[in-house]
Amino acid sequence: MARSTGNLNGLRAIPGRMPTPPKVHQALTRRFPEHLERTRAFLRQPSVSATGEGITECAELLRSMMVEIGCKARVWGEKGHPIVYGELDVGADVTLVEYEMYDVQPVGDLDAWMCPPFAAEVRELDGFGKCVVARGVYNSKGALCGNLMTWKTIQDVDELPVNLKIVAEGEEEISSENFIRFVRGNRRELKADAGIACDYGEDLRGVPGITLGVKGCLYLTIWSRGSKAKGGPKRPETHSSQAVWITSPVWRLLKALDSLVDADQRPAIDGLWADVSKPTKADLALVRKLTRTLDLKVLLEEIEAYKFKYDLPKEKLLAKYFFEPTVNICGIRSGYTDHGGTKTVLPGEAYAKVDIRLVPNMTVEGTLRKLKAHLRRRGFEDLEIEVHGPYGPARTPSDAWIVGAAEAACREHGKEPEVWPSSGGTMPAFVFTEYLKVPWLGYGLGYGARAHAPNEFATIDGMERYMRGQASFVYAAAERGRTRKT
Repeated sequence: MARSTGNLNGLRAIPGRMPTPPKVHQALTRRFPEHLERTRAFLRQPSVSATGEGITECAELLRSMMVEIGCKARVWGEKGHPIVYGELDVGADVTLVEYEMYDVQPVGDLDAWMCPPFAAEVRELDGFGKCVVARGVYNSKGALCGNLMTWKTIQDVDELPVNLKIVAEGEEEISSENFIRFVRGNRRELKADAGIACDYGEDLRGVPGITLGVKGCLYLTIWSRGSKAKGGPKRPETHSSQAVWITSPVWRLLKALDSLVDADQRPAIDGLWADVSKPTKADLALVRKLTRTLDLKVLLEEIEAYKFKYDLPKEKLLAKYFFEPTVNICGIRSGYTDHGGTKTVLPGEAYAKVDIRLVPNMTVEGTLRKLKAHLRRRGFEDLEIEVHGPYGPARTPSDAWIVGAAEAACREHGKEPEVWPSSGGTMPAFVFTEYLKVPWLGYGLGYGARAHAPNEFATIDGMERYMRGQASFVYAAAERGRTRKT
């Protein structure tokens, strides 16, 4: 469906508080063509964390953009992909830590893209209108650029109502190792009242979501190889006729992976469910409220899937999404996989990429320990496990003051948000609750889709709406944060 661009006349006064100064929204609207071109230019700079392509150049470009809006900015990190940190202290009563990521996923199959993935072309997409198609426009360089230009516009026509501490990482897609290290080592410098991780957050109905939590993630590579103890080929490949009496490392891996879930693909790792906390009354109240507004057909269309795994009432299905862990196979690789032709081989090794999503009370260490014990009990102790940048879950209470600020910002633009107790996804949000001891949330107007996939896009009218929503948010946060302190 086409998106409504909104207009200044659609802004609504919130009881007890004046809306964002009209001059701010007027300036954002007037300058948006320039802002769009700046965003497209930023998207043309590759920043693929998995390969390192363009990372250093993008970090320096981002640092210069932070300086341009008045930040004291620096690049941090001797190893890995750098952190870009910018501090904008305007002497306000309220300070926000702003999480950003400038890295993107690999582009994948180039033939599947309608245009070059780093060309940031404007295309007319059926049902969505004019969109920017580019790797990273939705996840999440489009919103990052929109934030910086919003803060600059506010300063040009008014006073920024909050102080900002902007931490942008280049490893979100591969581990966030430097981000975690930076926050852990700079807790005093990052002292704030709340944290934000904003992005285009509307669904296909145009309803924005406010997300109060994320699951943790234990990402693994599990290897099965020929060995003296378990048998199998000594070489990378041998003739498949030998499979009659030589063990296949591929089958061993598949049998091991199959043991990790039950017939419904729910986690079946021994003892795993003992660590899963039950949802609170407040969690369940949010779920019940969501069931009254959330359209599962629209959600399924958003996901671009055929059907849900379980035939359950809406409330129970949502509870699974928010509060249950998962064990997922991201990919399997072994032997001959070329398209066309045949090659009869018995591979000497196989590996799988696996992610385990963690919910509150589950820990990375405890989950990994139980996984290894589970495999050992079934005779798979020979499998090698590599761990990649794990981190735990995070959750913000629904009555936190920053949640009210996000709700007020949505309503100022005529939108009633849905508050989600958690996301099924993962980001290193635990640093806000564990290291900085502040509430945090994910929020944003605007629409985008196809993250990690070909033809990732964001609607152009949604990109403009996002910026005006961000302006409303910081004014609401200033008012509510100040009231909280008095």
